[in-house]
Amino acid sequence: MSNSKNEFVVEGEPDSQTITLVAKTAVEETAKLYGPIFTRMVSEYALQFEAEKLGENTPDNVRGLEAVTNYILANLDRYPRGFNSLIYGIAKADNKLQGSTGAGARRAAYSAIKSILESSGLLNSIIGTTQDVFEAIYKAEEINKEIKTAVSGRYVREEKNQVVVVVPNCSWKDACNALVNEGISRLVGGSECIYLIVTNAEAEIITKKHLDYRIEEFGGSECRGRIFEI
Repeated sequence: MSNSKNEFVVEGEPDSQTITLVAKTAVEETAKLYGPIFTRMVSEYALQFEAEKLGENTPDNVRGLEAVTNYILANLDRYPRGFNSLIYGIAKADNKLQGSTGAGARRAAYSAIKSILESSGLLNSIIGTTQDVFEAIYKAEEINKEIKTAVSGRYVREEKNQVVVVVPNCSWKDACNALVNEGISRLVGGSECIYLIVTNAEAEIITKKHLDYRIEEFGGSECRGRIFEI
């Protein structure tokens, strides 16, 4: 991970098994907000998505979050980015229950990232250590590299505690593309971005500030977004 005072670059491909299990935790945590119906809906949507990516019919004998997660893990050799299936399921279920992606998706990311930091044993050592969003993201990405959850990206510090995020060939693009194609968007409008949701959550946890994000360029060779205080 290379860095300067106002910019740093991360290079990495997340460990598929680790991210899939983190996504499962995100579903379980978000179900505390919506109830069991959320878990059921995510499981159904994720299973359909995964089967489509594998080029096979949706299996009738796979039901429930545990079974769907195991199905995804068992097929990582065929679809290495199978974690997209659960991410897609979270966003679609959130949209069906709320009319847009929003509260559920943000809570899922926040809960998942907090779980990662707690599991690493480093949460208490970084939470509240800075109110600078750029520095917070850098600290979070150092941990992501260590536990193999880092995704390649470039981060640029801007004025007013804002950070521009540039993501080439994003690991989450399968889920995002599917959501865009289905017309699923944020409550405030615009395309959803899984990468920005996750990065935003990391920065919120560390800075204890209320932050938001918006995507400024989507698709093509890279995506570009911005994280800022609200």
